[in-house]
Amino acid sequence: MLSKLLSSQIIIYHCILFFSFSLSVNYFVNLEIINYFAYVCFHLTLIYLFFYFFHFALIFLTFLYGIFFDIFLVDNISPHLITFLIFSVLFYFARKYLFNLSSIKISYIIIILSLLMFFSEALIANLLFNYPINYENFIWIFITFIIIFYPTLLLFSKIDKL
Repeated sequence: MLSKLLSSQIIIYHCILFFSFSLSVNYFVNLEIINYFAYVCFHLTLIYLFFYFFHFALIFLTFLYGIFFDIFLVDNISPHLITFLIFSVLFYFARKYLFNLSSIKISYIIIILSLLMFFSEALIANLLFNYPINYENFIWIFITFIIIFYPTLLLFSKIDKL
């Protein structure tokens, strides 16, 4: 069990999570696309980890990442934390059904889950804290998501073969 947690692939994915988290919470004024890229990469990596390398320690890590995202981006604890934990618990209960799907269907589910996560985070922040929904940010996140989705999955498949 411990060897599964400390495999080289898991360590690489967690490094990607940490690096993308660090880039997404540090705001680059002139290079805002880097923040969008890191934010989208974080969500894709997290969902990919849930699909292929699920472990209960990952729920604790999503709890921590959710709190830190909320503190750094929203200044209140709730939108990211609630979204990450709800999606992790829902995935835990649905994972036995998801393993039987083809890779194309899993890709579609990853796309849908990512977009639902982005939308639900903004919606929760708006409902709880009157944080305005910026549709321009959604467009940039969606464009960034479309650009990096396939290359990210290719990178993840290369990492899986290590």
